[in-house]
Amino acid sequence: MATLEKIRQRKKILAIVIGAALLAFIIEVGIEALGRQASNSTAAKVGSEKIDIMQFQKRVEKEASRDQNNQQAQQMDQATRQQQVLNEMINEKLLENEYEAAGIYVTDNEISEIMIGKNAAPAAVQFAQQAGAETPAQLYEFLSNPAKQGVQESQVAELRAAWEELKENLVNQMKITKLQMLIAGGLQANDLDREQMIEDEVNTCYVNFVKKDLASLPDDKYPVSDQELKAEWDKMKANFALEEETRTIHYIASRIVPSPADIEVAKNIANAAYVALQKGTGIDSVRLLGTVKIDTARYAADKIPANIKSWVSGASIGATMNDTTAGANKHRMYKVMNKIVSVDSIMVDVLAVPGAKSAQDSALAMLKAGKAIADVAKAIKGAQGDTAQWVQVVNYPDSLKNKLASAGNEFFSLISNENGAQLVRVTQKKAPKTFFTVATVTHEAYASQKTIDDARNKLQDFLNANKTAENFEKNAAKAGFNAVEGMVTPSTPQLGQSPYGGGIKESRKAIKWAFDSKKGEVSPIFSENNDYFIAVALDDIYSGGYMPYTAENVKNMLTTRVRNAKKAAELMKQYEGKAKDLNGYATLMGAKVDTTQVVFGSNFASKLEDEPAIMGRIVGTKQGEVKLWKGENGVYAFQVVKVEKAARVPSKEELNQRYAQQRGGIAANPQAIPAILAKATTVKRSLINFY
Repeated sequence: MATLEKIRQRKKILAIVIGAALLAFIIEVGIEALGRQASNSTAAKVGSEKIDIMQFQKRVEKEASRDQNNQQAQQMDQATRQQQVLNEMINEKLLENEYEAAGIYVTDNEISEIMIGKNAAPAAVQFAQQAGAETPAQLYEFLSNPAKQGVQESQVAELRAAWEELKENLVNQMKITKLQMLIAGGLQANDLDREQMIEDEVNTCYVNFVKKDLASLPDDKYPVSDQELKAEWDKMKANFALEEETRTIHYIASRIVPSPADIEVAKNIANAAYVALQKGTGIDSVRLLGTVKIDTARYAADKIPANIKSWVSGASIGATMNDTTAGANKHRMYKVMNKIVSVDSIMVDVLAVPGAKSAQDSALAMLKAGKAIADVAKAIKGAQGDTAQWVQVVNYPDSLKNKLASAGNEFFSLISNENGAQLVRVTQKKAPKTFFTVATVTHEAYASQKTIDDARNKLQDFLNANKTAENFEKNAAKAGFNAVEGMVTPSTPQLGQSPYGGGIKESRKAIKWAFDSKKGEVSPIFSENNDYFIAVALDDIYSGGYMPYTAENVKNMLTTRVRNAKKAAELMKQYEGKAKDLNGYATLMGAKVDTTQVVFGSNFASKLEDEPAIMGRIVGTKQGEVKLWKGENGVYAFQVVKVEKAARVPSKEELNQRYAQQRGGIAANPQAIPAILAKATTVKRSLINFY
């Protein structure tokens, strides 16, 4: 019963709360209304199956609510969050279809075992303990029949929903594990595989080589024709397949920054604030300014921030410091407000007793008589208690702090009024510490309305004079703007985003514009991001199966390949048969002889990272023989000076395990499986239609 009492007390631990900020976001986005207006309710299609826009939006809300206490996640751009959620839902559809096709399912007995069995999943055990139960089975019993414990159904609804969500997650984990085993089990090494692995991995070739870098030859001597580009594109066509419609753009992201006049105004305000800060021991004079930010914090002596620790530790009450390292546009200053020696934390047993004084007195009498807190909580209606709880008291009012600091080892009434009391027994006290209260005053230069208007007007004047994509790109630099080249798809959440992040927040509407516009058009100004004014020019539209060879980035890559092939062919004619050893080739190439090691079964050889094909050439060359070879980035002369065999040949079991890891393991990787499945399924994302 004591455990179930804890469950009642802690049932809110796992509650999901959607805050007002999130609700405001939902209203602003208005996905449901947009869906009705567009007579469309599909966020994406996986094969013939739809992901409904409202189902998707509920998932977005759920993910956002989970991140309420994660500051970094809360700062995530909403379009990025939505795209991540949609990708998750698409992957789940792909996996569910594969489970059904492969006959993968989880039985009721398996679910019972992982949730409430003797060997329940660690996640289920942790969940139960956080909720106050000793075992998952005990928690399940409580959730199944709360009335038996005198708890209303509505009181366990949130906890039960969280339990069901945990079950769903664990079931999905079991399914993906079964699919991994199925894939890996179907990729087993045979005798030929093992023999090939030994041959690939048992020998290490020690190589001397010399290289003539193709980049050292002037590009203008090797022109590339349109016909040559088309021929190279035909050979590499598969590399340019388009999964989604793609549009190439140039965009200007004009950052809104304080002007010199704005910076001077901020400096004057900061100077006035520092003069006010130096008055007396308080900060009321600074508060009267009303234009600066003031934060106060109490620090233990060993927890003072590193940048002010030495100063605070030796400063007297009322001392001030102007931080000159904050930067030209930011001003920061400090003041020591107070210094005290106080007990930091104490351990207590506590019982909260609601109601009249008679109930409070009765509870206190029972505790002083030696009754356990749990027993007193049962005897007094509505009472709740706990033991061995550490509480930080340094920030408590002096009246409470003094009571706790001077308390003996008996229960006493810490707080008492007509609504209830807190009965406390101090069981342990930490040694007193020195605490400093420090005020931090900051003021940052910001762009004034005049500066903002001037920045918008400057960009608007440029757009008025450059109404085509061609002029937008050609004249941006002359007007003081940087026109950045970009490539976007319906799934691109931000301008300027790379695989490593770093995109421009709140720029999704600019991308939406690109998909609603015609080639050559120039957008109006987008200002959803308060730090930038954004404008876009639509250069080209690629909606076929492949990116054409005329696309600028494709053309640049193909041009480099064709040109390098011409350079390499010319160098081969120059060097072929003109030297007998590496030193001779080194003289011809104007380079030095270098060394490396090659194992054919490896994907990497030091100093040859950009030329994987040369590894096969090296392994196939006789020891001592000098060979000339043209690569994609250079012409090489090399010589295998020694071949060293491994001290031992891996066993059959080792080879089987390595094969499973290197080949079966790649295909069975949980992150790789959805990507592989997507290759065999048509996936269409339509989220951009709802912006």
